[in-house]
Amino acid sequence: MPEVRKPIRIAVNVMRTRLTVIGFNIAIVSFQIAQLPGITGGVSVPGIDHPLHLTAGVELYMALALSLIAMIAFIMSCGLDEVGICTHWSLIAGDLLMYLALAYTIAGFFAPLAASIRNVAMNLPGHPAQTLILQEAVLIAGGIAWFLAMYLGPLVSLMRSPFSLTINLSLGIGYFLILLLLSWVNAQAGLIEIKSGSFVTEPGMVLRELAQPFRW
Repeated sequence: MPEVRKPIRIAVNVMRTRLTVIGFNIAIVSFQIAQLPGITGGVSVPGIDHPLHLTAGVELYMALALSLIAMIAFIMSCGLDEVGICTHWSLIAGDLLMYLALAYTIAGFFAPLAASIRNVAMNLPGHPAQTLILQEAVLIAGGIAWFLAMYLGPLVSLMRSPFSLTINLSLGIGYFLILLLLSWVNAQAGLIEIKSGSFVTEPGMVLRELAQPFRW
């Protein structure tokens, strides 16, 4: 006799916790976007009185968009009844997008910070060792957080997902394709910042964005 599969019922508080994380992330992104014009470095554009941090700006706006999409996915996963139990696989899709948004928030926060620390080091002679320690400590901490959010978090969500193997594999493949697409977009922004107007044709330039903290 075939085994009867129990219906998937996930407590609504699981979804609410993730909505809280997304709200916190949106607040951080909004704050950092407002601070970007005051950070040193960037690209000078005629008619704009402050440098543009194009790569960091793209990452932060992507983080905002991904957070909003994840929020919609979480809401869609909740049943419209008196209990509101989450029964749809969009909960796991929201999980993956939430982690991706967190990774982009980290990148948009730490990448310009690394450039600012380098500028401080150049204009503050006499303290090379201390400045190097500060830079390495900040970048290592940010890099660890980035890798956890970009890869480990989504992997854990897929491994612990109560949905079928087919759904989880489809979500994993979709997540990887989104990573490749966004890495290509990041590479375009990076090329503009180094004053190149060509599109990326070398696969290695896109793949390097998959380990972005090493670029910081």
